[in-house]
Amino acid sequence: MMAALLLTVGLSFAQQRGRGFSNPEENAKRTSERLEKELGLSTAQKDSVYAYSLEQSKAMRQVFQDNEHGDRQQVMGEMRKLREQTDQKIRSVLDDGQKEAYEKLVEERANRMRQGGGRRGGGSGGQ
Repeated sequence: MMAALLLTVGLSFAQQRGRGFSNPEENAKRTSERLEKELGLSTAQKDSVYAYSLEQSKAMRQVFQDNEHGDRQQVMGEMRKLREQTDQKIRSVLDDGQKEAYEKLVEERANRMRQGGGRRGGGSGGQ
């Protein structure tokens, strides 16, 4: 379920390629609110996650705009790099227990991506 959340930003852009983009602020808000629930974030942590997610969302939007007709593998590589950077930033504000839970979420996300499931099916909670 949480892995689907972490994919929301990237996949919403991928699915909307050529049709406009999701609002980066909405994506960041959704991400920070869900991580707040799943990890029990403090207000300061939630604010940091929002800022990191907003930065990622805007950067991903730019990647898609710059590469609308470009190499899909290159775009996916850039997105992966952005996700990894954001994951590192998020980890930096978590306590040990939250980091452990977050690692499980990241692992679930990676498994879904390897299986090509993304947000589709597979008990992703509809998002």
